[in-house]
Amino acid sequence: MKMLNKYKSWLFAPAKNISWKASAIDFARLHRLVYFKYINSEASETPIVLGSTGFDDRIDGNYCIGRHAGYDIVLFDRVSTASHHDYAPVKKHWYVLQIDLKSTKVPYMFLGTKQQSKTYYAKLLDSHPGLHHLILEGNAEKSSSFHGNFVILAEPSRSDFVVKLFDEQMVHAMGEHLYPFAVEMDNDYIIVTTESLKPNQQLMDRLLHYGIWFAKEIDRKAD
Repeated sequence: MKMLNKYKSWLFAPAKNISWKASAIDFARLHRLVYFKYINSEASETPIVLGSTGFDDRIDGNYCIGRHAGYDIVLFDRVSTASHHDYAPVKKHWYVLQIDLKSTKVPYMFLGTKQQSKTYYAKLLDSHPGLHHLILEGNAEKSSSFHGNFVILAEPSRSDFVVKLFDEQMVHAMGEHLYPFAVEMDNDYIIVTTESLKPNQQLMDRLLHYGIWFAKEIDRKAD
């Protein structure tokens, strides 16, 4: 909670006029991560990150890889186009963060935001046909703010874990701050994404801290 409050004032801060590469290098240096412009996807040690933005035409670059707050992470920028036969294609530039969880039995779940298009959701539901839109019970005001900005997609059989993860305190924190970060959870990792029209080191920093906060919540409640 304190971590979220600390970065709330940065949410709409203007980005510096800086390149994607320079922004990532500065970010990596700040957090003691290793920077790679590109990585060899055929190497066995290479972190392969796909997730719901990993469309066929994806172009990834400016990787920041290492360990932060006890978690193995990789953060990079991605350009990809969501395509679906029912909707127009939508091309976007994303920041993508993968965090390896300490838990290993997390069911697949997607927490979406208003940044995702109809094309994006159609593609996601085609890839995971068992997902349903789940609505949380609880405090009406807090739930209204949360559900007005986020959508939870999960299999109905996993609803017990959804309720456990998104407890009243977490829903309140997310409903209050409304960070534009989507979270995809699957087995032993999460992928956190946000759209960015231009390089933004502060957004990368917020994405990292939000992702670590979310990972800790999952690990605390998964067992």
